[in-house]
Amino acid sequence: MKTALILPTIKPDSLEFGGMTTVEDKILFENGSILDFLPKLEVQSHTYMDDFGCVSNSLENGVQILTKKQLDTFSQELQDFIKEKYYNNGEADFSNRDLIVLSGTKPRVGNSGDKVLRTAQEKGLIPQTMGDWDTTSRDPQMTELKFYAYERTPEAQKVADELNKRLKITGEWVGREKWEDASKRGTLQLYVNAWYKDENGKYYNLSGKYNHAVLMADYSGTKILDSYQPEIKELRSWNDAYYWALKINITEKHMEKPKIENNSLLQLVEGGGGFGMFLDGKIYIDNTADILASVIMRNGGKLDGKIKALTQEQWGMFEKYNLKGEKLS
Repeated sequence: MKTALILPTIKPDSLEFGGMTTVEDKILFENGSILDFLPKLEVQSHTYMDDFGCVSNSLENGVQILTKKQLDTFSQELQDFIKEKYYNNGEADFSNRDLIVLSGTKPRVGNSGDKVLRTAQEKGLIPQTMGDWDTTSRDPQMTELKFYAYERTPEAQKVADELNKRLKITGEWVGREKWEDASKRGTLQLYVNAWYKDENGKYYNLSGKYNHAVLMADYSGTKILDSYQPEIKELRSWNDAYYWALKINITEKHMEKPKIENNSLLQLVEGGGGFGMFLDGKIYIDNTADILASVIMRNGGKLDGKIKALTQEQWGMFEKYNLKGEKLS
């Protein structure tokens, strides 16, 4: 495999674990291990081809694991919807092919974690049964060209849209020194070099380059979940993976307006981002320096508990005004 990965671009406004995000700080995996929640192995190496979809495969594995772990915490309505539309052999199963193609993956080039995440967030995920592909078929027509000549059907789009209304996928970038903590709070997509194995059977990075995406399986055991056999591999060290990992989470969407204290500084942490001041049920947007000065002045310089992150959906629930009191369109 030459490569199936484009390394992510971490920007100043990229969401980072432990920073200003809307992701709930909740322990999901006590020991930083997902080994008890593994999905059915879906390989990216087919009879006549490789789909180069490791970034999509690992992200979807992360979402499937989180769905299995959190399903009974969702509303009964969402549980029933997932079981009716997405269950395959007793658990939620999302179409890898659909995400691979829709996210713009290129054979022998691959894709990036940020682009695949954004596609999953914006276009949603569909059931495996609505975008299936037989990786074991010996039909010579099952080629790379045919695999990528895929279009999502209107019926599948309706299901994806409905899931998007109910479930939110989030991603945060995590530096290696925070992986242990982050591994307890979500699933982590890692970037490695495939494949070099030492005399003890552990995998390591010989070249210092990265061409493959996997999922962290067990922090203390330095184990990863792969889309090639063997499914579980042990790295020699976490230093053999790229410094940045993508922490994936899912949360049920609730349409209620968030409760916000007057004179709070608000940060929009999605889309183009931005800042605002909350007052009497409205968000005031203006020059950032003026907004910050207004918040500081109104709070006597004490901002403890007066800073809040909002999603795009939450931001859109409030009317917007400038500091002159003029309503913004």
